[in-house]
Amino acid sequence: MERTRTGSSVKSLTKWSSEAKPQIVGLAVALLFGGLSGCGLVASEPDPVIGFMARVDDLNELDGMDEEITFIDSTAWVESYRPESSSPGYNLVLYRRRVPMIIDMQGRVVHSWPKVRAVGRARLDPEGRLTVIGIDDMLKEYDWDGNLTWAYALPREEDLPHHDFITLANGHYLLLAQETATRSDYLQEVDRKGRVVWEWWPRDYLEEHFPDRDRRYPDPTHVNSLFELEGNQWFDSGDGRFRPGNLLISARNLNTVFIIDKPTGKIVWKHSDGLDYQHEAQMIPKGTLGEGLIVVFNNGTKDRNAYRRTEIRAIHPVTGDVPWKFSEETFFTTVAGTQQVLPNGNLLITSSEGGRVFEVTPDKQKLWEWIPPYLPMRVARYPADHCRQLEALGPMDTSPVVRSDRHPWVDIELGQFSFRNDYRVETLYGLVREVLHEPHGCRELLLPVDPVVQTAYGFDESALDGAPAEASFRLTVRPLDGGKTRTVIDETIGSSSEEVFRDRYVAVPGLGLQRVELCVEAGVDGSDVSLPLHRSVFMTNPRFYSRKRAMLTRKWKEWRIGLQEQDLRERQLRAIGYVQ
Repeated sequence: MERTRTGSSVKSLTKWSSEAKPQIVGLAVALLFGGLSGCGLVASEPDPVIGFMARVDDLNELDGMDEEITFIDSTAWVESYRPESSSPGYNLVLYRRRVPMIIDMQGRVVHSWPKVRAVGRARLDPEGRLTVIGIDDMLKEYDWDGNLTWAYALPREEDLPHHDFITLANGHYLLLAQETATRSDYLQEVDRKGRVVWEWWPRDYLEEHFPDRDRRYPDPTHVNSLFELEGNQWFDSGDGRFRPGNLLISARNLNTVFIIDKPTGKIVWKHSDGLDYQHEAQMIPKGTLGEGLIVVFNNGTKDRNAYRRTEIRAIHPVTGDVPWKFSEETFFTTVAGTQQVLPNGNLLITSSEGGRVFEVTPDKQKLWEWIPPYLPMRVARYPADHCRQLEALGPMDTSPVVRSDRHPWVDIELGQFSFRNDYRVETLYGLVREVLHEPHGCRELLLPVDPVVQTAYGFDESALDGAPAEASFRLTVRPLDGGKTRTVIDETIGSSSEEVFRDRYVAVPGLGLQRVELCVEAGVDGSDVSLPLHRSVFMTNPRFYSRKRAMLTRKWKEWRIGLQEQDLRERQLRAIGYVQ
């Protein structure tokens, strides 16, 4: 097989002929899948190129989510909807970050794929086909009815797909993957027969383009989004860097977005100024307000001790100027997140770790807000004419939604106590918990409306050495406007007590939407100085919720979702490369 592309990082494809393992699940395995996964595929003549070994979803991993979808009332999660200025359509969401479903603007579930499990990303094409990265590390394509129609596994079984995939204009899939042995990301293009036709490795360009990079990162090539350029005014005016078919890439740990000239593999454009752990670099298409600008989800997470704020940033690709930015005091997410420029110029923003999805106008008016009782992941909106299946749903309900008890929302991340790297993740008393390394100190926070603080503290029985001990735990809140300091928790626990562990939700009335200083102290015999000698004492990272949100959380724990959700979040972040 000859080299199909040039450039130092566009690999020869000869090796794949010997290394390739079965990659594609063709329709000829329909009967097998019909028996094992319930997909009910119809058999057809096999393509001789296609391998037929299949990794099927383990139904034991479903955790009852397919049944939950049948009775959830997701309309309660829409906080507001102003149809007069909104960009109407259907929203593709991942229920509990796993199950793809489509909701209308009122939040009603109008369609779902209850047997499908996705990791991080789902896309709906104009034929009504759903493509996801599955929990079995395969790129999978399903029809509208949930039948598996195509699947692809990376040739090297130890490598993992993560973050993103797109369908190219030529009908091929472009997949982002990671070589786990070296923690190096790479791009791989595969055709519909599962053949690798192009490959690109960012690491081959590090020294040339990023000699001053932060070398502390074990995965400097960490890529988190892919975008294929379409027709644009820059190319029309003669700038070949923006040729349709070139690839716009976001590299998180390099704090850079760049464009690859696909025929040569060369980096022909890049931008780093002001970027901070950014995601989702996209070019606004022709015919949309701001066409030709490059828009990124700029997380703003380099220094968590600083005042934290996420922004959506538009970049002029020729001048490097920033024509506009969207941000607000209550908007922050440390990782992930996405924005979508809607046909009328509005922004649909997913605050993945903040806990909400909202649509805003260019002048920052909120038109639609969706706050599920779990952390959302990369919501996308499709117009009703995107595919015939959406059109068949009939006229959309454009009734406004106005919650009488609606309050401004503060992203969950802004209500966390800890400094960066100040906690470790442990399983204690049946839950995955963020345990503070040294539970004493203060930091500033922005509180939600009607705030409730959740934390856990006490002795880790597995770490007790048998010696008697007594520990004190104290949490205080001081308004920065000069108000009186409030003692929220003040408790002493002995290691011999019948209950050596507390899991607390405590209301903090009257401080909603205020900036405060939160302080925690925990120590043995009333002194935090001796705490390092007593690692059996622990306190978890305090989190603030609105009272309404905290009640939802407790209700869902009655469905055994509390434990499952925390485990799900950890697995999700590990799968997409944020947790090792």
